[in-house]
Amino acid sequence: MLISIFLGTLLFTVAHFLPSYKNLILNGNNVPDPCCPRRTWGRVGHSSPNSRDLNNFGRDFQRNGHKFTEELCLADSDRDGVPNGVELGLNTTRHNIQTLCQFVASYTFNAKLINFLERKSLLGRPIGHPGICDQNSCPPNLRYRCGRC
Repeated sequence: MLISIFLGTLLFTVAHFLPSYKNLILNGNNVPDPCCPRRTWGRVGHSSPNSRDLNNFGRDFQRNGHKFTEELCLADSDRDGVPNGVELGLNTTRHNIQTLCQFVASYTFNAKLINFLERKSLLGRPIGHPGICDQNSCPPNLRYRCGRC
């Protein structure tokens, strides 16, 4: 019995602390929860914060080899009319989205890149969720149905 408890705890600990894909996504740790404004979405590529099911962004991320590529940055995975890169915080006031996505995708994601983008005012807070249709322009059949916060 004690061994079962120990192995269960060990397995949970290992599974819980595996590296996260959200560290490979632009602003992946800051994606807002469309239902609860003060919270972030724990699993960006999943259809709900606790789900194993992928949303369209998660499927696109998977198709791109689990990399935040220029193609993924330019795509509109949730079909809300806003490119993923813009939803994730790229600032397009000085450069167009294609130039920014090309730049971001040409470097390895790490803290230096994020700090550079922030210092140059090229990256701010995400304005939406790239895999959940959460903009006012979303058709009713694509809108995310919120549960409780």
